[in-house]
Amino acid sequence: MTKSNEVAMEIESLPLGNLWTNCYLLRTDDLVIIIDPGAATDELFKLIGDGGVDMIINTHGHFDHVGGNRILKEKYGAKILLHQADLALFHETVSPEVKVDQFIDEGDKIGAGMLEVMHMPGHSPGSIILVGTNVIFCGDLIFAGSIGRTDFPGGSPADMAASLQRLAALPGDYTLYSGHGPATTLAKERAMNPFLNAG
Repeated sequence: MTKSNEVAMEIESLPLGNLWTNCYLLRTDDLVIIIDPGAATDELFKLIGDGGVDMIINTHGHFDHVGGNRILKEKYGAKILLHQADLALFHETVSPEVKVDQFIDEGDKIGAGMLEVMHMPGHSPGSIILVGTNVIFCGDLIFAGSIGRTDFPGGSPADMAASLQRLAALPGDYTLYSGHGPATTLAKERAMNPFLNAG
């Protein structure tokens, strides 16, 4: 159990899809949030259990992070949240009939303030991270010992470098829950990640 902005938040993770994208299920007393459902599988439905899903947050619009959106929205009536700059990417995978319910951007608060959005372009134009108390859901911005690719359409090495500088400058330490691979910490990546400490 992790406390984020004074809200007790349970975090469960499940790798989904061909690229083993980490899907995160967050539970509080009042909300169930899914971050980056790359697929909608029986294993995910079992993890969700008998309760519903209130919202789906996509850290960016690439197929391996949004592939389960349509089924989850249809099954649970969940709202979809995304940065508007990734809408075109989103609809390359998700049918145009599936609408984004809320566009999120820098400074937005989600879940009674337990998560704050930071816009971190580079991997894609609309990449975001979600910052809580001592935890960050960082999509494909950074991984343990590495960073997200910038050679996809819409990627930008310059934007990625600026976003990584912003991440490194955050005060204190955080557990980083990435889009792929194991969790890590900001302190460890500051010290060991060659892309984060290159400057």
